[in-house]
Amino acid sequence: MMRLAHILDGLRCSGCGALDVLWLDPVRGIVECHECGQKATVIVDGLGLVDALDGCGGDW
Repeated sequence: MMRLAHILDGLRCSGCGALDVLWLDPVRGIVECHECGQKATVIVDGLGLVDALDGCGGDW
């Protein structure tokens, strides 16, 4: 299974200080440094609570 990850341009890792090595995985809600491997859990804004709970994807 392939996951989409997005590089976070212009940001530095707080662990190693490297620039442009942070990747956001919105599916898992994790930012990871590809230099030192440090990870942080994040809240990804996108779906509202109603959309997340609605498994049908449509009106009732």
